[in-house]
Amino acid sequence: MNLFVEVVRIFCILIYSYLEAFVKLFLPAKRKSVCGEIVLITGSAHGIGRVTALEFAKRQAVLVLWDLNKEGIKETADECKKLGATVYFYVVDCSKRDDIYNAAERVRKDVGDITILVNNAGVVTGADFLTTKDHQILKTFEVNILAHFWARIWGDVGV
Repeated sequence: MNLFVEVVRIFCILIYSYLEAFVKLFLPAKRKSVCGEIVLITGSAHGIGRVTALEFAKRQAVLVLWDLNKEGIKETADECKKLGATVYFYVVDCSKRDDIYNAAERVRKDVGDITILVNNAGVVTGADFLTTKDHQILKTFEVNILAHFWARIWGDVGV
């Protein structure tokens, strides 16, 4: 008898879930507005970071751009400003914890607390594992892994 009740309960949950999914198919959830949100994008001088910055600029977010490439980040900032966004950009080496902490303090003073963090900075050596030099491995880990831990200074951003 207990098994029968459980099977019926699971069947009802399945039916409800399918009906809910069907309704959401035609009535999508309202999109979050990022207008006025303070968005920090690391690695925003080119590639995915630049495109992400441009998309947030179109949505009138306040942009904080970090990258090691001074010319590239300036170009990204200029393109975002043409779209009407407020942009702050900083040259930051995301492989260096102290650079991240110092830049974070400057951002807090200049702009305020970050509400959306896009940890986009990354390094690819493109070399075979066995021929990769020690300094390349260290740089890869510092930027691709450790930088995400250093960015915890923003607390519960996005939570």
